[in-house]
Amino acid sequence: MFNRTLYTALLYITSPLIFSLLLKTKKGKPPIGERWKEFAGISPDLPMRDSQQPIWIHAVSVGEVIAATPIINALQAKYPAQQLLITTTTSTGAERVAALSNNLGISHCNIEHRYFPADYPFAIKQFIARMNPSICLIMETELWPNMLTICQEKQLPTVVVNARLSEKSQQKYLKFNHLFAKPLHTISHILCQNEDDKQRFIGLDTPSDKLTVTGTVKYDIQFSDTVINTGLALKTELGDRPTFIAASTHKGEDEIILTAFAQIKTTHPNAVMILVPRHPERFDDVAVLCQRHFSATLRRSQNAAADLLATADIYLADSMGEMPIMLAASDVCFIGGSLLGDKVGGHNLLEPAALAKPCITGPSYFNFADVTAQLLQHDAVTVVQDATELATTVNQLFNDHERAMIVGNNAKDVVDANTGALDKIITKLGVFIDEIIEKDKMKKS
Repeated sequence: MFNRTLYTALLYITSPLIFSLLLKTKKGKPPIGERWKEFAGISPDLPMRDSQQPIWIHAVSVGEVIAATPIINALQAKYPAQQLLITTTTSTGAERVAALSNNLGISHCNIEHRYFPADYPFAIKQFIARMNPSICLIMETELWPNMLTICQEKQLPTVVVNARLSEKSQQKYLKFNHLFAKPLHTISHILCQNEDDKQRFIGLDTPSDKLTVTGTVKYDIQFSDTVINTGLALKTELGDRPTFIAASTHKGEDEIILTAFAQIKTTHPNAVMILVPRHPERFDDVAVLCQRHFSATLRRSQNAAADLLATADIYLADSMGEMPIMLAASDVCFIGGSLLGDKVGGHNLLEPAALAKPCITGPSYFNFADVTAQLLQHDAVTVVQDATELATTVNQLFNDHERAMIVGNNAKDVVDANTGALDKIITKLGVFIDEIIEKDKMKKS
């Protein structure tokens, strides 16, 4: 019987391995540095904000921070005096939190970042004692047995937001039922993405009155005028030429993209490609690869002169948190992780769709099957099988501006038609947060 006692003992036994993995410096990723103590719950105190307890939002890495961004924005708008404490496990997630103001164009003076402590009881207890949060919002399904149990012991409400539970994950939780059964029951509420997710949580004996279907916040995407204008300015700097973006590409996929771009250049010799590798540790390697194919390769980090930008073949976006800007600078978008068989399963098409960009994906998009299916149904995305089909599709969209506009607008319509989850989520969270604020007022009066 693998219960919480055995789980905790195993955590302590494997502590050297856990911390070596957490603290390992990875090429192209920002180092943890002196902040390593935060993984043990030793976090710097928060600046005082009228003595209010912060709302704690846990978003493990970049994807979860992106999903949390509309919620963060909405909470700031509804509770402008309330401090938000955002925790991540990865340094790239931390960097994404720091980049929030660039993407949203809003003040983040009430946002603080800390690293999420490892799931040791002493670390969780110390973290909660120092941060003193009023509520914990967990993005998607980042569930830790000790953390959930201790939150209940401290009478700290926990709400899982934008929750998803695949059949595979449900089976994993069932397999370790003795470990997760009690912690799952400590959760105050779970806001599910869809009815299937709700039914799977019910299959884990989660009480139905703790489950609400809100839809997924991933459609509630907002980009500030600053982001869009910065993207348009970049397109002008690149010579206002036919601009193709290959976003979130993986190792082994860049070669396919570069082959396709060479074919695109035979039809549109003045075209420029913005290339955005998925993982920052690959920036240098991808830069070398691009130089082999196209000598006129520039990196965003180089801050190249205007005359070089206007003649570049490839613009390598070796920066973090600027994907919306790169998308706004483009005419046609390909989303990577989709040309490598079943290795990755694609990435999110909704950001380019929200910017009304005609989208292209490879055949492997199983991680975003529901989104892609909707886009396909509304003639808002094209699925290509290889470099030749990718080049053909891009050239067609470059040649037919009216067609490109129709496809892009169709994509935007799909996004707009599915918005509304954010309002449901904020309304539900408001029930908890308003009650907490009222209790705090009563204590002070």
